[in-house]
Amino acid sequence: MPGEGDLQRWRELLRRLQAGPAPRGAEFDLCRRVLAAAPAAPEAREAARLLLEAAMADAATPIADAQEVMRLLRAVSRGAVDLLALVGAT
Repeated sequence: MPGEGDLQRWRELLRRLQAGPAPRGAEFDLCRRVLAAAPAAPEAREAARLLLEAAMADAATPIADAQEVMRLLRAVSRGAVDLLALVGAT
């Protein structure tokens, strides 16, 4: 189970991804708009996941952020954290 420090780092990571620039592209700009307009909607979970996965492929993503993205995605895959809960708290 992630600790409060992990959750806080992941909230900050999601805020940085929402602010940009990485990942870049129209699809990811749409994800950012979904997260801004409806952070509690089920679609926000998928938008956050798309941003996280795309950040791994974008060379503009800082290495430290990429490492946190991997930690977060592993926690999500294990069911240890819900992206919607993190997005709603950002």
